[in-house]
Amino acid sequence: MYMNQAFTPIQLGKLTLPNRFLMGSMHLGVEGETGVANRMATFYGKRFEGGVGMIVTGGISVNEEGKGSKSFFQFLDPNHANELKLMNEALSGKGIMCAQLFHAGRYAFDRNCVAPSAIRAPINRYVPKELSEEECWKTIEDFGRSAKIAYEVGFGAVEIMGSEGYLLNQFFSPVTNHRNDYFGGDAKRRMNFSIEVLRAVKKNLPEGFPIVFRMSGIDLIPGNPSFEEVVGLSNALRDENVTALNIGIGWHESRVPTISQLVPRGAWVPIARRIKEQTPGVPIIASNRVNDVSTIHQIFSEQSVDIISMARPFLADPYIIHKLQTNQSNRINTCVACNQACLDHAFQEKHVSCIVNPMAMNEEKYVVHKTDKPKNVLVIGTGPAGLEAARASKELGHDVTIFEKRDQIGGQFQLASHIPGKSEFNETIRYYKNELKEIGVKIQLNQEATIQSIQSQNPDVVIFASGVVPRAFQLKGLELLPHGSYAEYLTGKFVPGNRVAVIGGGGIGVDVAHRLTEDHDPTLESYNKKYNIASFTNAIVQKETVTRKVAVFRRNGKHGAGLGPTTFWALKQELESVGVEFYQGLSYKEVTKEGLIVVFKNGDEFLYPCDSIILCVGQEKEDSLYEEYSKKFPNQRAILIGGAKDARNIDAKRAFYEGIEAAYSI
Repeated sequence: MYMNQAFTPIQLGKLTLPNRFLMGSMHLGVEGETGVANRMATFYGKRFEGGVGMIVTGGISVNEEGKGSKSFFQFLDPNHANELKLMNEALSGKGIMCAQLFHAGRYAFDRNCVAPSAIRAPINRYVPKELSEEECWKTIEDFGRSAKIAYEVGFGAVEIMGSEGYLLNQFFSPVTNHRNDYFGGDAKRRMNFSIEVLRAVKKNLPEGFPIVFRMSGIDLIPGNPSFEEVVGLSNALRDENVTALNIGIGWHESRVPTISQLVPRGAWVPIARRIKEQTPGVPIIASNRVNDVSTIHQIFSEQSVDIISMARPFLADPYIIHKLQTNQSNRINTCVACNQACLDHAFQEKHVSCIVNPMAMNEEKYVVHKTDKPKNVLVIGTGPAGLEAARASKELGHDVTIFEKRDQIGGQFQLASHIPGKSEFNETIRYYKNELKEIGVKIQLNQEATIQSIQSQNPDVVIFASGVVPRAFQLKGLELLPHGSYAEYLTGKFVPGNRVAVIGGGGIGVDVAHRLTEDHDPTLESYNKKYNIASFTNAIVQKETVTRKVAVFRRNGKHGAGLGPTTFWALKQELESVGVEFYQGLSYKEVTKEGLIVVFKNGDEFLYPCDSIILCVGQEKEDSLYEEYSKKFPNQRAILIGGAKDARNIDAKRAFYEGIEAAYSI
């Protein structure tokens, strides 16, 4: 039944969407440049081809001071407006492009940033200038002018950005708005800026032109507006005849994760649903952590909202809607909420992509032309690098066989899937298992790769994706306490005690600490309790007592190196909230029956009492078979990729990328 509702058209102003999905706003990392119209159009066009009816752009600033950074388009810049016009011309007839009208407010990384009040954001070094009342009206006018330009350059809808802690949201929150004029004071006056922006935008657009307002359902900042005030705003916007309300969640400075793997799927739909119940007469859109069929099914079967907005899932798979509609959901390449190649890239002002789909934003580079000279390709190993090498090679028309020595595919993703939240990686394994079978890749499980077994395949090309092995580690007295590698722990071969020292504080060490203190994926109930979401105005991580004591040790550098900047802060916060201790700047002296002894750089000795030790001291590349094969058959084509090529700083992003690169190099 839910599929019927999901694919029922819905009216937005004078437009009709073919289904109940839209691709939400997301920066691609090329905004603000010229000569990128075709690249953006190719990216967006692929998503229209995949079945989505409306796509919201990354924020396009309504004036110069509203730009979040240099990597933003700005409507009042004629060069930018022209670039957007060229993009829309290339996309004509394919679907509805919706321009997000944006103003960063105090989040603009510029000394000329402005805000309702001169209060610095914790994530920005610049103190904003307080807008005068006259400047407020000028900014409102800029929203209206930008809306008019959006229409003139070919957009079919606009979305006013009023959430995620940007300017309009800052006006509505008593945390950032300390004014006492028409635009500040009580909740009614704090919403005036948003109302006036909507009026200005409406005035500058034709009758019936869709205007979506992205409003914050909950800011997740202590002292943020109450739910009653939020509903007051949603009702006021409805009464101004807004076309739809898109419910955003959280501010960028919030200490509550909202879109990472620490967040259960569909966690924020209940907020959107509550707003829908209190705001009849206007379509409500839900977003954040909706990435799988069961969550979509639940949302529509319970009629929680009218439309689902997904952003990152369309990076992972442009054809997600088509696959849903044609009962091919087992072939959806699911977003794993890792943020590594999307959000992390966006904040570093790099172009975005997707770890599980390196073709994202590289559509012009990886053009699928079937070869007229198919090669016999053998892939050794089924970690991320091997899986993507096999998929892409087959897609390009080659005959592909995979050798996997274990009884299941996945490599390091299988290990990682045991970490709380990272069970999402099982979706990637499921995708490749089904996709490779569907396209005709031959997978041989329990097949040890040897020189003889490779020769038996008579390959033209051998791609070695044989991965990594845990690095050996020697320490005086280590045998005195039970110990095991991270791989032995995550596969259940080593069971630690109740007081554990983790030697090695990189990404793996921190993940292991997470598993040691929390042995289950986050649930809606556990997540809401952990962050006190029910309070609404005081959402903050709660301290918790757990039975296991854990300490993570690192010789040099920051803990969690290799984990993304948009996700690690939340994980470290959670670990600290359950009492995990972090030590760094040290050397390991020895292990005694009492525990681990380390020496800090100032010469102080420290005994950490523990009953077991887990070694997370890095990885070594497993390239021995490649070396042997290359020496015996120097004229045969052999390609080494992933961790087997270089174990230093190996991550899934690099592995998938090297996999597709290998395929395109054949």
